[in-house]
Formats: sequence, structure tokens, C-alpha cells
Amino acid sequence: MAEEQRATEQHPTEQQPTEPKYTFFVYIVESPSAPDLYHGRSEGALVANALGLDDIPCVTRTAINREAFVAALRIGLPEAMKQLPRRYPILHVSAHGAAQGIQLSSGDIITWDDLRQMFMPINESLGGALLLCMSACKGYNACQMAMQPQENVTQPYFAMVGSYGQPTWSDTAVSYLAFYHLLAKGRTIPEGVEAMNAASGHDSWTAEAAEETRRNYIEFLKRSSEPGEAQRELETVAEQANLTPDAKALEGCDGG
Repeated sequence: MAEEQRATEQHPTEQQPTEPKYTFFVYIVESPSAPDLYHGRSEGALVANALGLDDIPCVTRTAINREAFVAALRIGLPEAMKQLPRRYPILHVSAHGAAQGIQLSSGDIITWDDLRQMFMPINESLGGALLLCMSACKGYNACQMAMQPQENVTQPYFAMVGSYGQPTWSDTAVSYLAFYHLLAKGRTIPEGVEAMNAASGHDSWTAEAAEETRRNYIEFLKRSSEPGEAQRELETVAEQANLTPDAKALEGCDGG
């Protein structure tokens, strides 16, 4: 019997569960569209119910306008952190996405620069460990917040997850359920994103660290033409273009 016990200890038959890399809760700020409000669709409620199966706490705030959105970040998030000590918040933003920012239920636009200013103190208070999950069409545009050429800047987040496509409501919900499920099992962010793409059937989901975005942006600026070079190039194009006499004469006219 003792030999069998030693053999079992040396060759365990059951796989040990993966230890979570960190404990977290999901803080959702959603601003649903008019059709979603009419039909009673709530991404926050759906995600919260599913996260409960993994014993992951979830707090949801609905922000229909800018005032409510700011309150959800400045008041609601610290309150949730107080209720869930020793857990890192994952900030999940659900809204209509656009190239210049996000659009709220009221039609208000919050630009990426505005969001950067809102997220920076949150990330700073977390020691630069904020994970931002954008649930929006072309949510990957949020990486613009990290495109700062200055050195030693405070980033708005540690890493951002988003889509550079236009996922449907169901695709987005299923994707993030898979992502949070794997994170709860101790998987890495890239592994979670891979699961998002598999679950949704799209390859548009991605994740990128803020510092990586900033470095890529700086490299882009270095590769770009200098203003003087751009001016000379435009002058060359203008000289080669077949402009009408009237168009050329405009340059010599005095304003008045």
C-alpha cells in the first residue's frame, strides 16, 4: 500500500489547477445606444452574469452622458475598489467607437485625449497596472491615447485590448467572456486575446502595451518627413502641376 501511495505521489493522475497570476474584478462603464436601451440589451448585465460562474466580481455603471461617465470613473471606481480590496480593477468600456473617440448614449463625444486625461490618474494610482478593455467598434483606436512623443510620460493604461474591426454586439460579448474566463484561470493576456478571436470567428481582436504603442509612434515620427522636406516636396508638386493662370495669380494677390 505504501508503495502504491508513493507511486501516486510521484505520478499524479490529476492535473493541478493553474494558479491565477493576479486576482481582479471587472469594472464596466457602458453607454448603450438607443436601440440597445429600447430592447433592454445590456452588455454589462450579460458579462456580469457570466463572470459570476467564475466567481469573478463585476461592477457595472451605466453612463448615458459625459457627467455620468466622469462620475463612474472618479466616484464609482474608487467605491468599487474599496468594496473589493486586494483585487485589481480591469476597466471595461462599452460604447460606440469612432476614430476621434467614443460616443455616449446622449450623443456626446469623448475624445481620446479627454479619455487619456481621465485614465492617467487611475493608471498612476495602480502603479501603472491598469488593463483597459475597449468594447466598441474599432476600439483599437484607443491606442492613440498612448501616442505621446515625450519621455517619462504617465501612460493612461498598462495594456489595452480592443478590436480594429466592427464586431457585432454578440461577437463582442462572447469574445470578452472568453477573455475573462481564461484570465481567471491564470492565462496570459495574449492567450486571452487568441481565445477572443477564436470565440468570435474574427481575427480583429488584439492587445498592445502603452509603452509599445509610444515607441512605435516615436519611430513613426522619426521616419516621417521633416517639415522642411515636406514643404520642398509640395513646392515640387506645385511646379509640375498644370495650374491655370487664375490659380497661379491667387498667390500674388493681397488679402483684403
